[in-house]
Amino acid sequence: MKVIIERTDTMQELKFNGKASDLLNLLAVNSEEVLVVVNNELVSLEHKIKDQDKVEILSIISGG
Repeated sequence: MKVIIERTDTMQELKFNGKASDLLNLLAVNSEEVLVVVNNELVSLEHKIKDQDKVEILSIISGG
């Protein structure tokens, strides 16, 4: 799968099948600071990711 991490502006190719939360743990990314987009669709942390998916990990931006 292709994983794009916005915060670090990096792309990785990984072999992974499992929940989005498990992928974030594997990549050492805090789940409270990001959104997970799979194949251009926002998903929950319980979403099952397949090896052929395109995953984007987007930073949450807040302002005030």
